[in-house]
Amino acid sequence: MEQLIEHFARQSTLEQERIGILNSLAILRTRLEGLINSHLLLVHGLTAVISARPEIEQDEFTRIAHGLVNERHALRNIVGAPDLVVSLVYPLAGNEAVLGLDYRTHPVQGPTARRAMQTGHSVLAGPVPLVQGGIGIIIREPVFIGSRQSGEKPRSWGLVSAVIDIVELYRESGILDAESNLRLALRGRDGTGAAGEVFFGDPRIFDNDPILRDIAVPGGVWQVAAIPKSGWGRPTATLWAIRLIGLLAALAAGLMVALLVRGNEALHRQNQTLDRTSRLAKVAGWEVDAATLKVSWSSELARIFDLEPGQGETGIDLDAGLSAFEGDMRATLEQALREALEEARPYDLELEMTTARGARKWLHTIGIPVCEGGRVIRIEGAHQDITSRKLAEIEAQRLNAELEERVAARTAELAAINKELETFSYSVSHDLKAPLRGIDGYSRLLLEDHQDRLDEEGRLFLNNVRQGVAQMNELIEDLLAYSRIERRGMYGATLDLAQQVRQALAEHDEALKARHGVVRLALDEGLSVQADPDGLAIVLRNLLDNALKFSRPDQPSEIDIDAEVMEQSIILTIRDHGIGFDMQFHDRIFEIFQRLQRAEDYPGTGVGLAMVRKAMQRMGGRVWAESAPGAGAAFHLELPRC
Repeated sequence: MEQLIEHFARQSTLEQERIGILNSLAILRTRLEGLINSHLLLVHGLTAVISARPEIEQDEFTRIAHGLVNERHALRNIVGAPDLVVSLVYPLAGNEAVLGLDYRTHPVQGPTARRAMQTGHSVLAGPVPLVQGGIGIIIREPVFIGSRQSGEKPRSWGLVSAVIDIVELYRESGILDAESNLRLALRGRDGTGAAGEVFFGDPRIFDNDPILRDIAVPGGVWQVAAIPKSGWGRPTATLWAIRLIGLLAALAAGLMVALLVRGNEALHRQNQTLDRTSRLAKVAGWEVDAATLKVSWSSELARIFDLEPGQGETGIDLDAGLSAFEGDMRATLEQALREALEEARPYDLELEMTTARGARKWLHTIGIPVCEGGRVIRIEGAHQDITSRKLAEIEAQRLNAELEERVAARTAELAAINKELETFSYSVSHDLKAPLRGIDGYSRLLLEDHQDRLDEEGRLFLNNVRQGVAQMNELIEDLLAYSRIERRGMYGATLDLAQQVRQALAEHDEALKARHGVVRLALDEGLSVQADPDGLAIVLRNLLDNALKFSRPDQPSEIDIDAEVMEQSIILTIRDHGIGFDMQFHDRIFEIFQRLQRAEDYPGTGVGLAMVRKAMQRMGGRVWAESAPGAGAAFHLELPRC
């Protein structure tokens, strides 16, 4: 009996720990979201003023920002960046280093700034190292200026960034106080949620069965994890009391023969202690006599079942004891009892019942047959009131079902959007290319049938028209290809990396011969990656096109291809010996329509590397480059290893 009580008490302690942490995390999440949103509202007010007065100067910016950056708020400073270059700062003292910061090229703060402008919504960055020193989180708010002409889209003014003191945010939200009882960790730098980097606390907390909660921040989520300070399921005073009671019971049994009278008194005290312990753990003991089918129980069972004092103390029939259970619950318990009596089979069930006062409760019930002479003489068991835990589980199931419905609705919405994109792509392909074909055709007819009436300048103009039509056709085809990468489903297949590279090189065989190209391939056979076949082909095709296109015009093309095997991935490198580029433009070359050279010198649409990055993202990989002007460029592809 003591072991049963200790088992239930331990379970009850664990449940109480988890419920307590859930409540603490709910409070922390509410405080954090409230503090961040209150500062976001302050920034909204400033951006509204700038939208109405886009020519704002430093003096007026200081006057407005002075009311936002003070001891009542955790805002450390506010900057304004017209055209994404910082020129407005408050307070200026101590923050001079941030003046002139260009979000378009900054490697750390640039990505979230550009994401805010591209989405048109607020984005939270960080925690990040600040240019002026220290660590902070930054609310980035895009600013748009309304048009005076009806029907015109608002134009971009730039960006407002507000730095929140991260330590002050932790203090005001209560995270630092909570650490006295809990071990906490936060992850999701830049609002990337569960996939993001841990920026507060010990990362190992996430591996120790923590309680997890998402915290909504502008443009994404953080995730907080918590476990008890001393770990899960450490022995409590109740558990030690139960163990001590078991020891006392054993000692009392050993002394019973010599001290029968005093032993009876000690046994009475022990039963009282067990009764108190059973009440603390909400565990009741019971027993069924196999011969008479009479049921007897401890006083705690009467409390769980809401029975009147003294009711059933002398035992009741088994059928009357089952009256609190209805329908399938009763049928399940009857079957378990029958198998316990006839086959000596123990059981462990969770059942719903109705008390004598009509209250609905959930019980964890265990029954263990006791045999003598090869037959069952009684069943000993225990009931534990688990109503609180069960209701929490039911609520969690309801929330999960609601979440699944939202996911299904969002999936349907995305499917409809993809359908609209397909229709739009067809319209672009058909409606834009049809007039281009007409322009090209008439230009060609003029050159073929009326060439004698045109002077050299007229023929030059028509050839320029045809060249422009060809470039427009190429741009439309690249746009459609980029759109297809966005829409198409990509699946992970096991691919032979060397074979995929050889196929891509075979497609470029004529171009290589025309440039007297040399390819040095250093790939081990048997290297396999997890990737989409078509997606990887698009990536390799575009990178080889670039390697040939940007070769030095007076030298044969040289391309080196090799691979590095990592623990969970393979990094494929395609290196040319061409004109190279300045690394300050690294992020820019992967954006759509972004070019570093003139189209007259190096033809192209500025879509190829954007397709490479998009395809790698869709396949769960990544791409980056290393280069220097005049020293060639190396493009690295990291793909999951099989």
